Amino acid sequence: MKKMLLLLLTIGLLQGCTSGTDSPSTPTEQQKPPVAAKPETPASEPPITTQPPTTPEKPLTEQPAQQETVYANDIFRNVTVKKTGQDTFEIKGQARVFEAVLNYVVEDGHNELTQGFVQATTAAPDWGDFTHTLKVKKAEPNSTLTLILFETSMKDGSRRMELIIPLPE
Repeated sequence: MKKMLLLLLTIGLLQGCTSGTDSPSTPTEQQKPPVAAKPETPASEPPITTQPPTTPEKPLTEQPAQQETVYANDIFRNVTVKKTGQDTFEIKGQARVFEAVLNYVVEDGHNELTQGFVQATTAAPDWGDFTHTLKVKKAEPNSTLTLILFETSMKDGSRRMELIIPLPE
């Protein structure tokens, strides 16, 4: 009796696994394959996923005529840095920061050489313009200076949304 029950269960299981694969009957409306639909995007347009993603700390665009690199992230955009003198740099851009205050630090990889803040024209959620002339001298002649723009967290005083920009030589 047990052998018969086991045999019937096995046959039922196998029949359930194979049903619908070689069915001689015509498919019902629910089993018919869907009619091929036209693609929503034209074939001439590449899919959105083929575009490389931008990272916040990488330059978004480079203007070959002026050799200025534009930097951006979620709270900074159109940020450019131009060397105007021996140890002088001009920083321009737009920021969307709390109470229109953006902070900066210049470091050489080991030490913070200068720090401060800049007032933008408008506070978040709007974009405010800012311009600042920065004067900083290298501590070591072979070092590379890096400007870090950020917003200070009102919650704990930490740096939020840092934008790291290498200063031009």
